[in-house]
Amino acid sequence: MSDADWYRLRQAARILAWKVPSLDGETLLFDALERTLSGRRQWNQAAVDFVGHLIGVMRSVAYHEGKRRGRTVGLTSSMDLVAPDDPENALAAEEKIRFLRAHFGERGDDRALLVLDAMELGCDGPMIRAQVGLSQTELETVIRRIRRVALRILPP
Repeated sequence: MSDADWYRLRQAARILAWKVPSLDGETLLFDALERTLSGRRQWNQAAVDFVGHLIGVMRSVAYHEGKRRGRTVGLTSSMDLVAPDDPENALAAEEKIRFLRAHFGERGDDRALLVLDAMELGCDGPMIRAQVGLSQTELETVIRRIRRVALRILPP
């Protein structure tokens, strides 16, 4: 793997670990690697690249760890990925993501939350479809739902 791949994996691990305080990013990343190498998690090479696979495994581990501990996945996000260059815009983006996550979390819309996670991690459409298990139409529907909610509930 390239340095860029490792950077992306570490960033994703750090973001996902923030959502479950009992986890740290490095442990989450190496747990995903161990699960893949031991065969407990299978990599579908035709559907997703290796980095995408590991991000999916980390997302799954963080989600299940949060559920096991009786916590919903947290409402934090990565300011580095949302608005890396401008601290003022980063704070506004962080607040908007919190509103969206709270809205979809209260309604139990796991698909929207998973798509928001993937978008936040910089995944493109095909990678989101592969990781979340959505068809193109289903993904477009979820994205439209997120946009409509954002227009309705987010402050201008």
